Amino acid sequence: MDQQRVDQFLKHIKDHIPLVNHMGLNKVTFEQGVVEFYIDLEPNLNDKGTGFGGSISAFCTLAGWALTTLILIEHDLERSAVVKTGTIDFMAPVTSDFVVRCYCPEEGGIDQLIARVQEKGRGRLPIVAEITQGDKVAVRYQGDYVAFDG
Repeated sequence: MDQQRVDQFLKHIKDHIPLVNHMGLNKVTFEQGVVEFYIDLEPNLNDKGTGFGGSISAFCTLAGWALTTLILIEHDLERSAVVKTGTIDFMAPVTSDFVVRCYCPEEGGIDQLIARVQEKGRGRLPIVAEITQGDKVAVRYQGDYVAFDG
């Protein structure tokens, strides 16, 4: 998908989820089944001067939704997408501007989503979203997203 279409998607997010306009989301990329969110730390600080867990959790959840939605758009299968489950592990503090990298960890998972949506009108996509700091994973979110007619 070309970057112009992804930029339009980011505008859609900011127009329809007003909170995102205040959270420092600067750029979204989507290439080869991977979504990346580029985020400023400053509006997401906690009282310790590191990334606020609520903001980080929100971005990871949003990245999973964005991945699911962009995959569907890329395959001309625009559907509603929602988070079904999500768990997050905070392993190290987020101390600088950061990138949320979101992908499907299951081989063939994207193909299964597309096939199920084409056949049944709904499907599931497992995702992982990670934030690294230096060479260490600081945050790892795992979730399941559902696409459906509606």
